[in-house]
Amino acid sequence: MSDAEWATPGGRPVGQPAGRVPAGYGGTAGSGTAGRGTTGASAAAGSIPLRPLSTGDILDGTFATIRRNPRTVLGLSVIFVTAREIVTVLAEALAGQLPTPVLTVRQGSTAELGATISGGFGFLLAAVVGAVLTGMVVVVVTEDVVGRQVGMAEVWRRVRKDRRLGALLVTAVLAGALPYLGLVLLVVPGILAWGGWALSTPALIVERLGPLSALRRSWRLVQPDFGRVWGIRALSVLIGLLMRVLLVLPFVAAAALVTTLMHTGADQPMPLPALVVLVLGNIAAGTVIAPFEAGVLALLYVDRRMRAEGLDIGWQLARARRQLQTRAA
Repeated sequence: MSDAEWATPGGRPVGQPAGRVPAGYGGTAGSGTAGRGTTGASAAAGSIPLRPLSTGDILDGTFATIRRNPRTVLGLSVIFVTAREIVTVLAEALAGQLPTPVLTVRQGSTAELGATISGGFGFLLAAVVGAVLTGMVVVVVTEDVVGRQVGMAEVWRRVRKDRRLGALLVTAVLAGALPYLGLVLLVVPGILAWGGWALSTPALIVERLGPLSALRRSWRLVQPDFGRVWGIRALSVLIGLLMRVLLVLPFVAAAALVTTLMHTGADQPMPLPALVVLVLGNIAAGTVIAPFEAGVLALLYVDRRMRAEGLDIGWQLARARRQLQTRAA
């Protein structure tokens, strides 16, 4: 997508601070959508309508985008999630923290399996992989919004452009680790950072910002509608947790059965076949959940720019100009 398509209606190129939106585009930046409702005429080019989005639009649009781009979205997801799971298991093996059965089956009782995670390393790895994958899914979603589809090679090229990959990794640590650290030490700052920095990755990729600039840009976009953004992101996480339980449960049951049949003791490492089953379950769940949560963040970013900067009107005007030029030619 070109810079012109992502510029604010007043012509501000991406990457520059949002200023005041010209009259007729729904108010000043960050003021919401005064003068135009969220249920008006839709001018959908891709999988979502080009107007401010409701919660249902964001959730449905995320699933629609995945359905429209399954090879790219799920292909990228399975690559990164598989790499994350393999590295995590290897780290656990080196640390001697492989999962062990919590209870063995005795006299017909059920088996319950528990898994340990290598603390900080596992969290940091998940944050980094999640940020890179989110950055790639953002490319797919923002192109799909205006009816264009991109392949994995093009997505990778876009993320690598202007050294975006390194900036993504830094942003992952800042926007991923710091809010959770704040939740542990100081609850309120952690909650604020988790919501205020929610759109940092989309801003970094789309507007080609640096890590700190992306955090500031995210905060400016989120602040006028903080409660809504925080709530929708939290809802997506809860939906992701529910999907994870439903997807992983059959694999956990299968791993428990394998462990029982192999008569593994409670203090012994989980047998390799059972561990493989668990890893496959995590990969299957992560392949679906990771792009869903990334897609929600991408559409939240699009929605906030529509509401704060009239981005949807800019797109519709650009489309009208292209149609007039085509007819004139």
